[in-house]
Amino acid sequence: MFARLILALLIATVAVACGHNRRASKTVLDRASFDFQCPREEIELIVIDEEGARNLASQIAAHGCEHKAVYVFFPDVDTWVLNGTVGPAPVEHDPDAYHGKRKNKKEKRAAKKSEKKDKKREKKDKKSQQDVDEEAKVLETLPAD
Repeated sequence: MFARLILALLIATVAVACGHNRRASKTVLDRASFDFQCPREEIELIVIDEEGARNLASQIAAHGCEHKAVYVFFPDVDTWVLNGTVGPAPVEHDPDAYHGKRKNKKEKRAAKKSEKKDKKREKKDKKSQQDVDEEAKVLETLPAD
């Protein structure tokens, strides 16, 4: 019974997050299309910040028709607002540049995890080599038949 309740709450939480993020994409696309005077199909959105355990989008970057802008979610009034002004986009647009710190943090965490695994493997290999060396020494001390 308790497990079903937890499962139902989990499903509801995921549904809320997905609904929020879908609604956010539609709203920001509509606003960016108006602000940029650009068709929705030509606008690219990138979530640049999320909040809470449910990973609700709180900042979305929009890029299209040689314009760029960031939209911020205000939960108190349940709306998305342009953060600053619409600016010219660089000619060579790099969508990964919007991810900035978030992407770097993920890469650093992955690198640390990989580094830990490598150290464990090295330690295990070193221990195995020490065992082999000790066995070889023992065999050397035994008289030959």
